[in-house]
Parts: sequence; C-alpha cells; structure tokens
Amino acid sequence: MERFLNYAKVCLVLCLCLWGQLRTDAQSLTAKLAATASITNQSLGEGIAQKNQLLLDMVTKAGLMPILSNGEEYTLFAPSASALTHHQNDSPDQLKTYLEQHIVKGSLTTEDLKDGADLKTINGNSLRICRKKGELLVSGVKLAKSDQRYLNGVWHQLNGSFQASKSTF
Repeated sequence: MERFLNYAKVCLVLCLCLWGQLRTDAQSLTAKLAATASITNQSLGEGIAQKNQLLLDMVTKAGLMPILSNGEEYTLFAPSASALTHHQNDSPDQLKTYLEQHIVKGSLTTEDLKDGADLKTINGNSLRICRKKGELLVSGVKLAKSDQRYLNGVWHQLNGSFQASKSTF
C-alpha cells in the first residue's frame, strides 16, 4: 500500500509539472498571437492615407508611396504635423530628400531599437538611437507614439523631425 501511495505521489508531481509546462507554453503562444493580432491588415501607405492627409500628400508628391505600399518592410519615423507644415511647399525633390531621411529598411519596433545603435535611412543618412531616463530618442528626437504595426512595417510618430545630416556610411 505504501508503495502505491509513493507511486501516486510521483504521478501527481509529474502531472503538476507537465500542467505547469503546458500552461507556460500556452501563455507564450497567447503572447505571440496577441503581438501578431496588433498588426493591422494594411500597408504603411494605407496607414498614412487613413491617418495623416498632409503626410499622404507629401509622400505622394515625393514619389515615395510605392515603396511604402509594396511588400518590402520599412520603418517610418513620421515627422510631427508642425514639422511637416514647414516642408509642405517644398519641391518634389526636396520632399523626397526630407522624407527619405525618416524611412529605414526593415520592420523595427521599439524593442529592436537598441541604445547606441545606428540606423541607415533609405537615402544613406545615419540615425542614432538613444535611451535616456525611460525615453527613446532617435537622432535627438523623442518618439511621441510608437510601434504602430502594418503588414509591411512599423510607424513611429516623432515629436519633431530629423535635420538633414551628412551620410556616415
């Protein structure tokens, strides 16, 4: 009888361990599904069209809508509305140069933006990531809203815009 009780205790411990592992796996799967569910069913270009008419007009005028709407992944560091108004009367070439310094190849969330990292924009400029006092800065500009995920990338809203800089690559 004592042997049977020991056997039952071992089985109970094994079942509890197995249940704990299954529960952990289920939580991990749930977290992954939740992250995937946060991706909208639109391209970055469609997101721009829905969220910001001025940015849409400028991206279209600059000829950048095709790259933000195709299957390649990009990260857009969208300039603030006040920064955009300073450039709304720029020529298409000036707009293209200005906006290209806000776009990076690849889909980068805030988790991917490591302190001290340099990102290469699609026009070859460099953006520096800095984390200070719980704030995330990209080339000295604070993110106002981050990690808006789309089918082909991520949108981060800046609290300003990047100044033109010389390429370091």
